[in-house]
Amino acid sequence: MPIDPHLRPLLPFGHPPKVIEDLELFRAQMKQDNDAAFDKFGRPGPRVAERRVLSIGPPGENVRAILYRPTTAGPHPVHIFLHGGGWVINSAFSKDSEAISRYRCVHADCIVISIDYRKAPEHPFPTPVYDAVSVMNWVHDYSAEIGALPGAISVGGQSSGANIAAAATLMLRDKGRDDIAYQLLEVPALDLTYSRPREEGDELPLSMSDVRTFCALYLGDSGNGSDPFASPLLARDLTGLPPAYIAIAEYDVLRGDGEWYAQRLRDAGVPVELYLGEGHVHISPSMTGLLASARVWREVATAALRAANLRLRDSTR
Repeated sequence: MPIDPHLRPLLPFGHPPKVIEDLELFRAQMKQDNDAAFDKFGRPGPRVAERRVLSIGPPGENVRAILYRPTTAGPHPVHIFLHGGGWVINSAFSKDSEAISRYRCVHADCIVISIDYRKAPEHPFPTPVYDAVSVMNWVHDYSAEIGALPGAISVGGQSSGANIAAAATLMLRDKGRDDIAYQLLEVPALDLTYSRPREEGDELPLSMSDVRTFCALYLGDSGNGSDPFASPLLARDLTGLPPAYIAIAEYDVLRGDGEWYAQRLRDAGVPVELYLGEGHVHISPSMTGLLASARVWREVATAALRAANLRLRDSTR
């Protein structure tokens, strides 16, 4: 189908500069723009029983995160969420991150821990992946203290956050961990070598020029996009990974990453559900106040997570 007609008046989209000279100014402007866009096009999340800011890890390497707890009786499965933003901008405290975390907490009936992972270029690959693993380890070690259901962790992310989520899941699989039970990847960036053909997408909110700019900042001096923890799509072996729900936007330069990863997971015997957001662009799934289709996207993804959580509850009884 064509791009959602409600999005048409917003095209074309602006793009970040290829060289970001003042990083803090750029981040501040992007935060202002993103929060203003959410105020205009999004919907806040519901009330939760608890919202608590955490600091996890040793001084100097600590990771901030936000814990959201539902009002229902526990113990609860835990969903770990990683926001998007090209590994460089946005945070767990962004309005769209707050909204989706609250929505999943309430409607998928789980504790949500949204990670404010350290950002590139100050903290390039693989630091954000290590941050995610650190939080997953903390949940594993302190499940009783936070009212978590043991062995019932899912991980999800959007865009660059989905990249980190998939990489951390791979890393823990390689360490022999089996308590990561589900992964929910939305508009994921999974191949930072651009080894397969893509449209340039200059008329879209995320172009390949933007992708190359942010990837260069994330990969840093090494530039090693072929590392499977930078590009999970390139991992040799995907067997033993948890079931996945992958959501892709029809008009997104990263669409192929999600499609190819879903096929590779299926080939490895991993159960996968692939959702195509027809008429969507990379950023439009968060426009739940503007687009009925964005609300459907959110509800279908949350229903998949809720079903996974119910299976996890049943398996631990």
